Amino acid sequence: MRSDQRCKRLPITVLLILCLFVGSMLTACSQKKAETADTTAVTEEAAQVENTQPTKAPEVTAPAEVATTEATPSEFVAPEDFSLYKAYKDDFLIGTIYTDASRSGKDMELTLKHYNAITPENIMKPEYMQPQEGSFDYKNSDVMVSFAKEQGLNVVGHTLAWHQQTGNWLGRNVSREEAIEQLKSHITNIVGKYKGQIISWDVVNEAINDGATLPADGDWTKCLRQTQWSTSIGSDYMAMAFTFAHEADPDVKLYYNDYNLNDKKKADIVYAMVKDLKGQGVPIDGIGMQGHYTVDTSVGSVEYSLKKFSELGVEVSITELDLGVNGAAATGLTKEQEIKQGIAYAKLFQLFKKYKDTIARVTFWGYVDNRSWRADRYPCLFNADYSPKLAAYAVYDPEAFLAFYQKSDRSTVSAKTAEAKYGTPVLDGEMDALWDSCTMYPVDNQLTAWEGATGDVRLAWDEKFVYVLMEVKDTTLNHSSANAYEQDSVELYLDQKNEKNAYYDDNDGQYRINYIGEESFGTIPNLTGFDSVAKEISGGYVIEVAIPLMEKASADKIMGFEAQINDSNQSGVRQSIAKFNDLTDNSYQSTDLWGNLKLVK
Repeated sequence: MRSDQRCKRLPITVLLILCLFVGSMLTACSQKKAETADTTAVTEEAAQVENTQPTKAPEVTAPAEVATTEATPSEFVAPEDFSLYKAYKDDFLIGTIYTDASRSGKDMELTLKHYNAITPENIMKPEYMQPQEGSFDYKNSDVMVSFAKEQGLNVVGHTLAWHQQTGNWLGRNVSREEAIEQLKSHITNIVGKYKGQIISWDVVNEAINDGATLPADGDWTKCLRQTQWSTSIGSDYMAMAFTFAHEADPDVKLYYNDYNLNDKKKADIVYAMVKDLKGQGVPIDGIGMQGHYTVDTSVGSVEYSLKKFSELGVEVSITELDLGVNGAAATGLTKEQEIKQGIAYAKLFQLFKKYKDTIARVTFWGYVDNRSWRADRYPCLFNADYSPKLAAYAVYDPEAFLAFYQKSDRSTVSAKTAEAKYGTPVLDGEMDALWDSCTMYPVDNQLTAWEGATGDVRLAWDEKFVYVLMEVKDTTLNHSSANAYEQDSVELYLDQKNEKNAYYDDNDGQYRINYIGEESFGTIPNLTGFDSVAKEISGGYVIEVAIPLMEKASADKIMGFEAQINDSNQSGVRQSIAKFNDLTDNSYQSTDLWGNLKLVK
């Protein structure tokens, strides 16, 4: 641990008060100053690495809601000597990635000023450490460890057992016995080499299959990704990996590391896995939540996982944090986007401080935007010229930042309520008498700067189903994308208990139908009886849907409901999103900002 060279620093709140006071005096002396506001639209779509809907295309988000203030970003200046790791010296370590650039120039200056832990971005991954069987290459990692010692930085080892970047031989096309020996040799040699010089190892990385759900019998091994290790050895390779690492260095902390751990289903699997492994006496000390989020990621979903993992008695680290602003222009973030990103970072760090007794470290996956692996989304705390963004100040002092740029909490805003009329329509894509008598609700909350397709939704119900009729206005229709959510389509969301959670549970559903009638689904409670009809009409298309209910419905029941229109351009890329109520593109992960649906007779 680097010794903390304490410097006197003027509290940020005092500076802010002084700035506001001076600003108000100048305003009082000026005459008839016109006030202008930058109302540039903000865009973002929550399609990220930590996302059950992966995408490669530019994405979009909700307009930022920023409280009116005379402050500008230039007025929000932290003390000259502000340091992120010093701000959290009593809470947890603050880390960043290590590359060759970290050892010199402005990169080194920034690293030493703001971080007290480093994680190698690539050089300790299997294919670099053992490019050929029995031939270990420690040159680059030795340089890193020596640098860390000289500068008083903690080093995190990343990673030992993984299905990627392992070369074409490690654990592949060999017998169980040979694979076990390869796993043991790789881990024992590397961990043993750096015994006492590494604070923690990511022993097993990303072993859970995408989209998996913990089965009723709680057998987490059924959720494992099919990798060279699970295929050659079996599910017990995980216990072996941790055991081999512990034998090589009994004092180092050993982690399981994965992405999307703010997803309830995946968090439940990892909880069951770690609990079982610990019960078997396997030496697993921590869980790494990677944290490749967007500014729309629900803080509640992150807290669910932190709280659950804390019950296991292991430490937790946020191992690869970045917050992307998808759909940002190549020229950089708008003022509103940068404020929104800062608010998102501030709220996350308020949460992290709440769980400081569980969290050992928060590591950022990069520090300057232009060299981030998500550079087009500007996810880091510093600009390309190493100057701090608002996000850096937000992390440094979340409370002061939120007081300065306080955004209204969308969860407290009254949600729209749509009424569903009692009756059973014939699913044929036609506007029959029942639909003609139903109230029509606009689906026109645009989440993007490009205002594309909009439409209307009508709703009906009977004891077994909720029925939806959506008419979409869109003159250019395309379904060429391999990603269903980028095609011209509608998405319907139903929370049958209206629990408004930051995650999905067993009564929440996501249903998608494109304009030619192809269905796709996210989380769903039940598909038995689900039916849909799609029909092209002049200037757009109609989607009619029957969603089965888990329990017999009755009048006055209120459910959570959201409707979404995905608009594809001629190239097959989603160019806009329109919603009924939710002003974020996070409906596929969280139910808390959906509107309401009331069943009436």
